[in-house]
Amino acid sequence: MNNHPFKNTVKLISLSAISLALCACGSNSSNNENDAISEVSNFPSVIIGQVSEVTSNAITINSHTVPAGSAEVELAGNNASLSDIKVGMYVEVETNGSQATEIEYDPLLKGPVFIDGDTLSIAGTTLNNVQNANITQGELLEVSGYSDSTNSINVTYQAAINNPQEELELLGNISNLNTQSGTFNLGNLVINYQQAEVDGLLSNGQRVEVEGTLNDGRVIATEVDAEQSVDFNNDTQAELEGIITFVNSSQTLITLNSKWQITVNEQTQFEDGTINDLITGQRIEIDANWQQSNNQLIATNIEFESNNTEPTVTNYTFSVSGLVTYNNNIATINGNNFTLTNQTRYEDGLTANTLNNQWLELEGTYNSEQVLVSEVEIEDNTNTLDLKGNVALNENSQATLWGYVSEDNTLSQFTDQYVELECQWVNTNQVRACVLDD
Repeated sequence: MNNHPFKNTVKLISLSAISLALCACGSNSSNNENDAISEVSNFPSVIIGQVSEVTSNAITINSHTVPAGSAEVELAGNNASLSDIKVGMYVEVETNGSQATEIEYDPLLKGPVFIDGDTLSIAGTTLNNVQNANITQGELLEVSGYSDSTNSINVTYQAAINNPQEELELLGNISNLNTQSGTFNLGNLVINYQQAEVDGLLSNGQRVEVEGTLNDGRVIATEVDAEQSVDFNNDTQAELEGIITFVNSSQTLITLNSKWQITVNEQTQFEDGTINDLITGQRIEIDANWQQSNNQLIATNIEFESNNTEPTVTNYTFSVSGLVTYNNNIATINGNNFTLTNQTRYEDGLTANTLNNQWLELEGTYNSEQVLVSEVEIEDNTNTLDLKGNVALNENSQATLWGYVSEDNTLSQFTDQYVELECQWVNTNQVRACVLDD
C-alpha cells in the first residue's frame, strides 16, 4: 500500500472474549450434585463461552451452570465425555432450553509455535498469556481462548501436542496467495491447498480456517474455510459478552471480539451507559437476535461492564472517503489499498460488484500488516471528508492521511499522530481546512 501510515503506532484496547452468558442457576450446600442445579427452561439454544467449572453432571460458563449429565460431547470431531472438558476451553453448547444436549470443543489453534524474542505466535497469530516458559521453537501446541484483534489471542487453555502427525487447526488472514502453485501464507507458515476442500473464495486478506498436517515445514491442507458463516437458526436468541473491536462512525454497527458483527438500531436498549459509550475497547454484554433473512445479529439490549483491560495489541480503526477503484476484493483510494473480507458489511444496496468508480466511505481496522474493511457505504457529501487514521510523511515530505495531502498544510500539525479529522475536499487527493472532529 502506498503512503502507508505506520511510522508510529499506538496500542488499542481490543482484548476480547467470545462468550454467550447464560441465565443463572441456583445452588445449595447439598452434597448431591443434582441438588445444585435448579430447573430452568429459558437457556438460549446455542451457547458459546469459556468453561470455568465442570462436574459430573454440569458445565459452568461465566459463573452460570447448565445441566449436562446427558449431553453428547465431542472434542475436535471425536466422541468424548463430560470429564474430557477442561477449565479454560471455549465450547459450543446446544440446549433444549433447560439442559445441554450437545457440547462441542474445537481448539482455536493447533500448530507449531514460532518464537521471535519474547513473542510467541502460531501461523502469524500472537499468543498472549502462554503459561509454559519452556516452549521451544516449532513445538506443536493446542490453544483455546479468544481473539483480541486480527492477529492476537488471549490464551485461556493450552496443551502440548506430542504426535507430529496430529491434524492442525489454524486461523488467520491470507497473504502471498499464489493460485498457480496452490499456496498462501498464514504468518510464517506456508499453506499448500492443492488437495484441500475449499469453502468460499480465497483472496489476500481473507480470514480463513485451515485444517491439515505439517510436512517439511509446510502445512498440507485438507480443508480451507473462507466463509465462516453464522450457523444459528432464524430468530435464535443469544447473550454475548466481549470487547468491542470496531464501531462505525454512526454507531449502528459494532464488532465484538473481531468476530461477531452486531447491528445497533433505535430499538436497542442500554444499561449502565448510552450509545455514546460504544467505543473500541469497551467490555459489553449483548442480548441479540439472529435474523436469517438479512444475515444480521440485531442487538436488543446492551449492558456496559466496568472491567476493561489494558491495551495489548497494535491495531487501529480507520475511516476514509473517496473515489474507489475496485478489483479482486481490493478497494483503492488515492493509491491506498483496502481489503474487503467475508466480514465486510455492505450498506445502501452495495455489493462487491458495484463498488468501482463510486464515492464511498470505508471503515474498518488496520495494523502494521493489514487494512481490513468492516463496512462500506455510499458517501453522499463529497465536500467534507471524515478521515481517521495515522498521519505520516510521504516521499515528498508532505503530511498525508490515506493519500490525501492538504493544500494549506493543515495536516502537517498532526504528523505522526493518530487522529480523527474533518477536512474540506478540494480535488483528486487534495484537502484543506483539516480540524479535529469532536
